[in-house]
Amino acid sequence: MKPIILMRTSSVFLVGALLLAVVAGAQQVRPKAQQTAKPRTSAYDPNRDMVLEGTVLKYTENSSVPPLGAHLTVETSSGPVDVHLGDARFLKFNKFTLTEGGSVKITGQNVSYGQGTTFLARIIQQGARALALRSVNGAPLWLAGARAQRGGVQKSQQPGAL
Repeated sequence: MKPIILMRTSSVFLVGALLLAVVAGAQQVRPKAQQTAKPRTSAYDPNRDMVLEGTVLKYTENSSVPPLGAHLTVETSSGPVDVHLGDARFLKFNKFTLTEGGSVKITGQNVSYGQGTTFLARIIQQGARALALRSVNGAPLWLAGARAQRGGVQKSQQPGAL
C-alpha cells in the first residue's frame, strides 16, 4: 500500500512542478526599450488646464460618442472642438442653458480617451454665468449634483454653482 501512495504523491508533485514551469515559461519578458513608460495624458492634471473660447455650434444632451453624456461642439479660432460636459441633468439642475450661436469660455484639458483625445470641461462660462463641472483634480461634480437632487444639499449650496 505504501508504494502506491508514494507513487501518487510523487506524480502529484511532478504534475504541479510541470504546471508551474509552463506558467513561468508563458510569461514574456519585454525588451528594455518596450518597458519605458510613455507619458500618460489620461489622468486629469490641473497644470495642463487651458481655456477655449468660441461659439456654440451644437449642444448634444446625450451623446452616443464616448465619453457618454452631454457634449458641446465649439467653433474656436483653430477649428471645431468637441467638449465633454458630463451629465446633462447637472446642467439642468443648475439652470445652466447653452444656446447655439452663443459665446462660451471653457476651462479644461485634452485627455486621452479610447483611441483619441477628449476635451474635458472643468468650468464653463456663457455670458455672466459660470458653472464648475469638475473639481480642480478633474473629479466630476455632477455626482454631488445627483445627491443634491435627492435632497442632500440645500439650494444655496448647489454643487458647481460659482
